[in-house]
Amino acid sequence: MAIILVSGGTGFVGSHLVPKLTKSEEKIKCLVRSFTKAKALREQGIELALGDVTDPQSLREAMQGVDTVIHLVAIIRESKKATFNGVNAQGTKNMVEAARASSVKRFIHMSALGASPNPRYRYTYSKWQGEEAVRSSNLDYIIFRPSVIFGQGFGYSFIDSMIRSLTMFPFIAPVPGSGKARFQPIWVEDVISCLIRALESEKGGLGMEESEKTCEIGGPEHLSYEEMLDTVIHVLGIRRVKVHIPVPLMRLAVIVMERVVSDPPVTSVELAQLDLDNTTDLDSVERHFGFKPLALNQGLGYIKSS
Repeated sequence: MAIILVSGGTGFVGSHLVPKLTKSEEKIKCLVRSFTKAKALREQGIELALGDVTDPQSLREAMQGVDTVIHLVAIIRESKKATFNGVNAQGTKNMVEAARASSVKRFIHMSALGASPNPRYRYTYSKWQGEEAVRSSNLDYIIFRPSVIFGQGFGYSFIDSMIRSLTMFPFIAPVPGSGKARFQPIWVEDVISCLIRALESEKGGLGMEESEKTCEIGGPEHLSYEEMLDTVIHVLGIRRVKVHIPVPLMRLAVIVMERVVSDPPVTSVELAQLDLDNTTDLDSVERHFGFKPLALNQGLGYIKSS
């Protein structure tokens, strides 16, 4: 029986993916940092491997007998214990090296749309470094680059940040700069469907060309930041006056919030990313995986009770 190792099985994408994988014929193993925090996975009958992407030795032990790795572990906000370089870049490199040493056949890596060799954008730069480790590994791989993912079960997603800003300022809706930076939000369940179909391609279902091994995916529409904010406000059924805040002023406000608020609605790194559009071809999912993804306004019902 083939064994699939999932890193990040308790995270946002992982918590949606693992239940679907348990319905397959393969044996599922999840890399976890704590057995206690992964109790829900154990209750599903999933084998747990204790390890951390920053600990190469633990990864070599977890990889024993594994055929396919689905690497989802990443951070979008840094802390004293977890940095972009340590987790997103070096952590991915550690996973790749352990996979090679254990003769893993296939490596599926979750990156991010906008991954770039430009070190000014620290998050997307760390994702690029992780990708480079995968591309140079000689493993059979697929790299997924999703645009912003929305869906239930995550406290730090793009949509969650918008909701927190609306909560922090009860009468206004702050809009950074022009609000025209564009995104292509994709529903988490559609991301899962892409991952599942990529797994099935090993059995002859999909068959990507080498040039398509780095696969950009997004929803069915390009939306500006302001349009996404309008959608969130409409779904929540609230009233807000939108106020455009100049980016330099916003930058100063964010620096202050980062110092006095433990969980600010936006960080300096996230604000910097608004310099860049986060889009790909509108038919990317349909072209690669044969289905049309859900639009943002169709998949935000879960925020009504958040």
